[in-house]
Amino acid sequence: MPGLVQDLRYALRSLRKNPGFTTVAVLTLALGIGANTAIFSVLNAVILRPLPYRAPEQLAMLFSEIPTQGLREGRTAYGDIEQWQAQSHAFAGMAIFDPVRLTLSGADGAEQISVNRASANYFSLLGVQPSHGRTFTAGEVAERQRLALISHNFWQTRFGGSLDAIGATLVLDKLPSTIIGILPAEFNLDGADVWEPLTLYSNWDALRGARGAGPWLVIGRLQPGASIEQAQAEMSAIARHLDDTSAGSASRGISVVPLHVYFTGARTRTALWMLTGAVVFVLLIAVANITGLSLARSAGRAREVVIRLALGASHGHIVRQLLIESVTLAGIAGLAGVAVGVAGMRAILWLKPAGLARIDEVALDPGTLAWTLALSLGSGIVIGVVPAVTATRRGMKPAFQEGGRGASAGTAARQLRRALVAAELALAIVLLVGAGLLTRSLLNVEHMNPGFNPERVLLIQLASPVFPSTAQRVEYFERARAQASAVAGVERAAIASEFFIGGNPERFITVEGSPRGEPERVRFRSDEITPEFFDTVGTPMVKGRSFTPTDGTSGPKVAIINEAMARRLWPGQDPIGRRFTLGTAASGNAPFTVVGVAADMRRQNLESDPLPQMFEPLAQNPSRLATLLVRTTAEPRQMMAPVQAAVRQVAKDASVYGVTTLEDRLGMLSAQRRFQTSLLLAFAGIALALASVGIYGLMRYSVATRRREIGIRMAVGADRKAIVRMVLREGLSLSLIGLCVGLVGAAGLGQLLSGLVFGVAPSDPPTFAAVSVLLTSVAAAACYLPARRAAQIDAAAALKYD
Repeated sequence: MPGLVQDLRYALRSLRKNPGFTTVAVLTLALGIGANTAIFSVLNAVILRPLPYRAPEQLAMLFSEIPTQGLREGRTAYGDIEQWQAQSHAFAGMAIFDPVRLTLSGADGAEQISVNRASANYFSLLGVQPSHGRTFTAGEVAERQRLALISHNFWQTRFGGSLDAIGATLVLDKLPSTIIGILPAEFNLDGADVWEPLTLYSNWDALRGARGAGPWLVIGRLQPGASIEQAQAEMSAIARHLDDTSAGSASRGISVVPLHVYFTGARTRTALWMLTGAVVFVLLIAVANITGLSLARSAGRAREVVIRLALGASHGHIVRQLLIESVTLAGIAGLAGVAVGVAGMRAILWLKPAGLARIDEVALDPGTLAWTLALSLGSGIVIGVVPAVTATRRGMKPAFQEGGRGASAGTAARQLRRALVAAELALAIVLLVGAGLLTRSLLNVEHMNPGFNPERVLLIQLASPVFPSTAQRVEYFERARAQASAVAGVERAAIASEFFIGGNPERFITVEGSPRGEPERVRFRSDEITPEFFDTVGTPMVKGRSFTPTDGTSGPKVAIINEAMARRLWPGQDPIGRRFTLGTAASGNAPFTVVGVAADMRRQNLESDPLPQMFEPLAQNPSRLATLLVRTTAEPRQMMAPVQAAVRQVAKDASVYGVTTLEDRLGMLSAQRRFQTSLLLAFAGIALALASVGIYGLMRYSVATRRREIGIRMAVGADRKAIVRMVLREGLSLSLIGLCVGLVGAAGLGQLLSGLVFGVAPSDPPTFAAVSVLLTSVAAAACYLPARRAAQIDAAAALKYD
């Protein structure tokens, strides 16, 4: 122990005596370690940290799917779920739930909240117990008792954390529910405010007997020892059996998705692992840089090492001393890296990309600190071991003959430095290509035509009061639209049941005159709109007409479809005047007549092909929830308050919420992609800067150690331009090696990023060419200064000096 303390003191003195080297090394390593700390905190919170449920690895989501129609995560009807439960042996249990939005009424007015209607075994299956109170029982669910559990956040904000919340009444959609439990703070599976029994739907009996497509999400717990693969094989067999007994023409499947994968999303997981790999590359480049500097520095310490060996120090002690010095350096850099990482975490939380699960859990926790410590220790060992071994292998005689100047670090050390710089360039190329591919993908997404004009449009969510008749609901929405239209600065307004599409809609549809005469499952979206909708959002009609005020409850059912649905149902034919029925022919539903075809809109996201969509008049089928779309002549944010005030005058007990602009909502669709691309661009830029510093340092050191050679060349007739060309040739040949190796690695990275790129090939030639030109230009610039310095060497002085 005294020896270690002595070595540590010596290391600190040595670092203090070389402030330039110490400062550069600490700052470079701190940048790499801090970036890793910040990104690992996100990776840990979102992916690595287990979900806060009992044995979360046994939990999985189950979805209906129709691969031929692109339906991968479809919801399911209650009747089919009962069959799944009855026939499955791989699952110990299944619970079902359906997130909805209901109107909460109180002394302060009405507002919309998120409510999850779930089966009685929902909480027990997850292994979640209320922090206070209890959950509802199977008997209470069967009796359709109006009971509720509330989230920890809802409890804190609405009841101030008082236990008086237990037994209190919530008025949801004008019906009272009694609070019986408060859920723990860490329970955040679906972000709901309130949980109710699934039987509280007014049409529960119809929902219970339905088969095929339905509103329910399913979560299952695997039997101990059962794997996801076994469960998937079993559920696929069950799906085939249900297909044989189903009237549907589409071949259905059942997909089993581990809960942690569903919770974060496969693309998000890929992106976070990619960013983690990127910051590791940045750290490797930083370590290679400092290792190269340490090799150069060790050449100047050759006399010191030889004297210590001559005085009796062992090779092992020399290596230990140098390793302690490098680990001490890395430890200081690690402390600085923690500060950089905390700043990075704050920046990430400030950006807070929409849809990134568990991002609020990002923190400097013990796991993240352990990762930082491991990186610091590993970096210190790598930085110290190569110079330490090189220093002890130098011969005593050459060191004294060189006069202690360290003019030549030896061929092996010089080649090692060259290899390190080439590796830095190769790693930088990989990151630059990845950043280039994602940047081009982001530009492709943001330049994608959404099929509507988002400029100067407000979105306002409306929830009508619980009216006893459909006519009253229609009247409320029409009055709200008219009030908004009357506000100064409003160009026009319209109502739609919803604008952006979530999930994977799917329904039975029967096309009149179909050769098969059978209903088929079609993945399409159905919305109710007012006649002003298409003019308000700027979507043109391709054929036929828009709705008119005469398309009301007393008129025949009419529909407008988009081009995608026209291609799906009547390929190569004119759909105007065609008829179709929702459901089976025996359902008794009145058929729709197609009166118009609208241009396709990308309402689901900008990266997917437009879904088949149909629109029906709001007057014929109004829902309780709707979106008011308002096109303004002024800046839309300035119109938020007056439009809301006007709409609130229509009904005091109606909920008006979620006010935003269409441009902002559209931007949220690509928020995660922008977040990922921005970070990767930043890391690639840092990598390129570090690599350029590395090649600059190498060439500068090369010029300094070759003064005699350069002096001789100039003495025998070499002009200054020839010296510049010589140094540039050496640096660019090294960058060419790094470029070739990096492009091979970048090709492999492109394949890994295939699920993240959009509108560009993973091996996109323009991206690879642009990155190659960029790296070559930066390398040439980094080599030019040392080359010019070499050309300014005085031959006589160089020969005299040596």
